[in-house]
Amino acid sequence: MPHRIIVCLAALMLAACGGGGGVAPQAGNAATIIASPSPSPSASAAPTPASASVPTPTATPTPTPSATQSPNSVSTPSSSFIWGANGHPFNAYPDISLEQQLDLLVQAGLTQYRVNLAGDGALDGLDRLITLASARGVTILPIMFHQGSLENDSADTIYARSRTQAETIARRFAGRIRVWELDNELENYAIIQPCEMRDDGTQYPCAWGPAGGVGPLEYYGPRWKKVSAALKGLSDGVAAADPAIRRAIGTSGWGHAGVFDRMEQDRIGWEISVWHAYQINEDMLKLVAAHGRPIWVTEFNAGDPRSDDDAIQAANVQKMLDRFKAIRATYRIEAISFYELLDEPYWSDFEGKQGMVRQARQPNGKWAITTNKPVFDVVRKAAAGG
Repeated sequence: MPHRIIVCLAALMLAACGGGGGVAPQAGNAATIIASPSPSPSASAAPTPASASVPTPTATPTPTPSATQSPNSVSTPSSSFIWGANGHPFNAYPDISLEQQLDLLVQAGLTQYRVNLAGDGALDGLDRLITLASARGVTILPIMFHQGSLENDSADTIYARSRTQAETIARRFAGRIRVWELDNELENYAIIQPCEMRDDGTQYPCAWGPAGGVGPLEYYGPRWKKVSAALKGLSDGVAAADPAIRRAIGTSGWGHAGVFDRMEQDRIGWEISVWHAYQINEDMLKLVAAHGRPIWVTEFNAGDPRSDDDAIQAANVQKMLDRFKAIRATYRIEAISFYELLDEPYWSDFEGKQGMVRQARQPNGKWAITTNKPVFDVVRKAAAGG
């Protein structure tokens, strides 16, 4: 998903540079905003027509899983299907309390809240959110971002910092967080661009657009090395803190299935394959499922740019949910999380209208929840149906 932020504080422990949201303007305050490189739901990051004809490289043998990988990494699925939603309680949703957000999840019959953390690295908010959520029967799926700069730091520095960070945080929440999602859509940084050299020594054609990410050669080696260092550092650090924790790692969806081949090659340990779906591509789901882990779709919504129309959004989401139901067992889909809980009307673009519930600025300048959108009932009924 494209995500909004005030300033991407990448050097801070838990930068809010992914997983949605971004810092929302407070009442009376303006905001300078930049966009992350994540692909828009309305424009797939698939290859240009010319590059679409490139055959997927022959798969390399899958190496032995990382030594840090949990014993139950590929054999222990969740006991029941998990319905959730995304939210931004620490860097958006101004004036909407944690209690109000969690109560909306309960009303929708959802049991998981996927959240990005405070941009200043503070963890007290997560501590309080877990406590409030537990009292309501809701689990928290937090996204742990690597710290530092992919652009400026060496792979060794990125790995060491990420591992230390992950182990410290995971130890603090040991026993309270059972699944950590490790970074968000980080593979976008490594997608190979026109004229760059593939790892096999051939040149990616200069006449093509950015690669679709379907095969492992569709990522630029020097940039992937840094992405891999961040993911492996987070993965190894979390496993060192508690080998029983399940680690969820994945991509922004679209065609980016080659990331999982790369992770296998680099011996990155993970238990849950993350996929984002603003359209359902079963060819890609088949490739992801082939890696032997259950799939969690941690972001889904209708990718139709007209879905700011309530009726179109609800109808498209209903079609997606019907299809998910039909293919869930085939691809071992254990969980889906709607993107996102609340509209963000302080952004005037497509992303600002993807919520299940509206909020609006009141005469006193404060933001308040107003009405449920039709998609709220679509999701609620689907969750109630199991």
